Amino acid sequence: MTEIEIKSKIAELKSKLTGNLFEDGETQQEIYDLKKILNPRIELEPDKDEDECLSCGS
Repeated sequence: MTEIEIKSKIAELKSKLTGNLFEDGETQQEIYDLKKILNPRIELEPDKDEDECLSCGS
């Protein structure tokens, strides 16, 4: 997958989010996995400007 394809897939997945934490769990995980492909450092150094927090557990 190219960077453009990954970003397109992330945008597509974000458009499917409902706002319900339980329904969105799998989609959020897919988004996070794609973001790790683009930037493997986010696993160790979460971006402070990110609009979501998947590593803190809240």
